[in-house]
Amino acid sequence: MRVHGVFLLGMALGAGALQGQIADLSGTWHLDAQKSHWGKMRRPASVTLQIDHREPVFRYTGVVVYGNDQTRHFTFDGALDGKPYPGQRSWGAGTVSLTRVSPTALTSVFRSEDGKYVETVEISLSRDRKVLTQQMSLTCPEGKRSWTEVYQKR
Repeated sequence: MRVHGVFLLGMALGAGALQGQIADLSGTWHLDAQKSHWGKMRRPASVTLQIDHREPVFRYTGVVVYGNDQTRHFTFDGALDGKPYPGQRSWGAGTVSLTRVSPTALTSVFRSEDGKYVETVEISLSRDRKVLTQQMSLTCPEGKRSWTEVYQKR
């Protein structure tokens, strides 16, 4: 009995330690266009991303500015639980689901309502917690596209 109790206590403490390691992505993130790679995607002049992360709650807002002063806003209000939440992208309305991959990485999947667009994003945070990298892939009627966005925290 005593060994079993010590084992359970060790498991509880280990789970708490893992929870403590989960990276907080909250803050204001600015696109580092020079370190990003665009592939066949249109290169924006700037992107600002504001994240409010309180595990499992995850909210973000952002604005993309293109060279001709055209802007696009985006938002997400949900949780890191794998469930679909309403979402909007430049190709229309749909759902977004977020799941935790590791203490410093997430996966986001957007599916358009018409089923024509699926965007998968692998989000990772650097060890120093100052660089956020998004490995993006899009399946669309024109085929598959991929690109990398790198953000600096300010």
